[in-house]
Amino acid sequence: MGEPKTALMTVTGRGGPPTLAEAATQLGLGPADLDAGFGVVPVDPERNLFAVGVRADRVPPAAPGQAGEVYRGPFSNPEIAPFGPVQPAEPAKKGGR
Repeated sequence: MGEPKTALMTVTGRGGPPTLAEAATQLGLGPADLDAGFGVVPVDPERNLFAVGVRADRVPPAAPGQAGEVYRGPFSNPEIAPFGPVQPAEPAKKGGR
């Protein structure tokens, strides 16, 4: 059946990244609605802005007044995979060049 599709949404921290539970609360969701494997990823730590993966079927609707918020989402989260067969890396050349 596979993993459920996810969308990316942003959350804020206070002096660091929020926990998954705190991020879920900010979005009005439960922790099980977030992708624990993705975790909480820094987007702009200086602005305390972080991203989380949210199950696509649980993405909350935009709340009134949310339009003025910066980068709330949802944003697409396409699968990234190689375009062809994975090839072995070339051995490093001696001498650093």
